[in-house]
Amino acid sequence: MGIQAQETQVNEAMVLELLSHERSISLEAVVDLLPQMSWNQVFQCVDSLSRRGEIILLRHGFDYELVAMSKPHDAPCSV
Repeated sequence: MGIQAQETQVNEAMVLELLSHERSISLEAVVDLLPQMSWNQVFQCVDSLSRRGEIILLRHGFDYELVAMSKPHDAPCSV
């Protein structure tokens, strides 16, 4: 695994760690809470996690919110 791939995994883990404490968080807050990452790095992580279905990205006007996906056993049953 290359250095860039390892860095991406570490960055994604940091974003997911934030979401493990808060079910949802604004994109702006993620950028503020992870000053070691550039805005572009945060966006790349959010894009990748969203495409894999690990998070949901919601738009609220001019703001964006990240929501942690529920694990299958947490999802409500539909009848």
